[in-house]
Order: sequence, then structure tokens, then C-alpha cells
Amino acid sequence: MPSDAGAGWADLRAGLEADLRRVGDRMSGLSAAQLAAPVPPYGSRADAARRAAGVLSVAAQGVEARAGEREPAWRPLPVLADFAVADQVAVVGHDLAQAVSDVDPGTVVWAPGGRRSALEVLTDAAEVLAATRRLL
Repeated sequence: MPSDAGAGWADLRAGLEADLRRVGDRMSGLSAAQLAAPVPPYGSRADAARRAAGVLSVAAQGVEARAGEREPAWRPLPVLADFAVADQVAVVGHDLAQAVSDVDPGTVVWAPGGRRSALEVLTDAAEVLAATRRLL
């Protein structure tokens, strides 16, 4: 792997972790009314965070199941109360950060519908999380 690819991978991972902190901080400061307020295209800020949690969870599961011969049975996340969603994002985000800590960006991992590179999966998850942060 070229050194610039390694630096980009490290930056992507660091950016994901920073956005996890930002989303947690912002959500913990929101009232019940603010969490329930609509933010198109989502029904609420909490719903946007639920979607991000789902994407992060699937990405982590795909990385963890990378050695499997078959696509994993994707585990849906439980729908938690609005005030608990920040914790859910933090937990599944931590799971993803931990899962990618020992893989290279070119490692082939599972994603819904087939295999993709860890770089693609992490990039997509980071983009969804960043979009969620901007909605908060």
C-alpha cells in the first residue's frame, strides 16, 4: 500500500471517530422536542441518527464477517427511544472503528449485496455519519 493511501486511511478513520464524538455531543444537548423535530428527508433528528447507527452497524458486521464464505445475515438494530439513539450511534460507531483497526483499506469485506473494499465501506459509513452531523 502506498504511504499516501495509508495516510488517507488513517485520516478517514480519525474523521469517523471525530464525527462520532461530535454527533454524540450534539445529540446529548438536544431536548426531546429538538430530537423529535423533522429534518428532511427524515421524520426527525433521532430518525436520522437511527439510520446512521444502522449503516455503522452493517459496516462493522461486514468487516467482522470478512472471512466468511457467505454474506452474513444482517442484524437489524432495535429501535430505541430518542434519548438513547446517541448512545446507540456511539456503540456501533465504536464497533466499526474497532473492526477496521486491524484491516487495510483494500481488504475485501462484506456489504449488503456482495463484497467491497474496506475503504469503500468505511467511506460510505463516514459520509452518512457526516450528513447526520450536519442535520443536528
